[in-house]
Amino acid sequence: MEDQEGKTSDAEACDDCNSLELGFIEEVDDELLLTSQFFPSKIGGKPAWLELQGIPSVADLSCKNCTNPMHFLAQLYCPIDGEAACFHRIIYIFCCKDEQCHQSSSNHCFLVFRNQLPRNNNFYSNQPPNRQNSQQSYDHSLIGKWCTLCNLCGIPSEKRCSKCGSAYCCRQHQVFDWKNGHREICSSGIKTTVPTTTLASSRYLFPQYEICIDDDGSDDDQSDQASDSHKSKDDYNSYATSELANQITEADLKSLEDHNHDEIFLEFKEKIKQQPDQILRYQRNGNPLWVSNKGIPLSSDIPDCSCGAKRVFEFQIMPQLLHYLKIDNSQTSMDWGTLLVYTCSKNCLKNDHDNSSNAGYMKEFLWRQNYSTTEN
Repeated sequence: MEDQEGKTSDAEACDDCNSLELGFIEEVDDELLLTSQFFPSKIGGKPAWLELQGIPSVADLSCKNCTNPMHFLAQLYCPIDGEAACFHRIIYIFCCKDEQCHQSSSNHCFLVFRNQLPRNNNFYSNQPPNRQNSQQSYDHSLIGKWCTLCNLCGIPSEKRCSKCGSAYCCRQHQVFDWKNGHREICSSGIKTTVPTTTLASSRYLFPQYEICIDDDGSDDDQSDQASDSHKSKDDYNSYATSELANQITEADLKSLEDHNHDEIFLEFKEKIKQQPDQILRYQRNGNPLWVSNKGIPLSSDIPDCSCGAKRVFEFQIMPQLLHYLKIDNSQTSMDWGTLLVYTCSKNCLKNDHDNSSNAGYMKEFLWRQNYSTTEN
């Protein structure tokens, strides 16, 4: 059932929705915990691929606007209870880092892929990894058995350094790596099978963090209590002057002033003040938290999956994440109000309409809502 503007009603959307969960940034000392074998939810760094065959190629992950390879932004480990094929399930988000590509306010500078595996599969043990002893659980040869990944960005590669054999997805990445430290590493002959952060990758990739998921205990009932690790601010004014709010540009602030009469934005402020450092909200089949009454998609704006099934809202990335990404705080930098991810309601796998080589990684849909009144 839709309202007169074609928007899905809240009652319909939440008939079969999960409870709301919030995601927060956590720094991790042990980088092994953010690799494929530990099924992480994380921000930045290189993607931790789930299925190690049929991974999206550099062509699949290129920006439609500038044609440059996109940067890995985030992945969320979100298995589906009761679905054997989704015992392991991860959703990946990539984005273009070129600020000019974001000026059109379109969704074209983002890509989303979904991948899933049953408990018994070709890549991982059917027993959970030992996070307390990552070195013991980590298989140093696993990735190399199945794929070759770019030394800089972690996507499949066909090019190699002629001196040391390091792999690259494209010449652009090989040149960047060479100019930012690989020249010295290559000459030294040092090789490692343990994931490390090089100078080049630290300059090229988004900063890496783990996403810690907590059940939401205060968001909907307006409780003043928060978890010990994520204490709420006393009021919204303290949040608005905090470091987390500084990623909002002057243009955004002017737009927000125009939204003082916007009940949806006022609700957004009220919701996030309970947990102002949340960077993600997860509620499959649930209701997004909109930042404005502008730029809300109609049902017709959300395309069906390639298998023919409807897509449903699954989670959203909050604007607070921009602070942790160390995005340049200017009017022309990458920005968003919220990023909303919609996925296949049937969690389909390869179908007759998908002839791509990476069919195990199913393309999903992202809608970007901005603070400004510019249409998506």
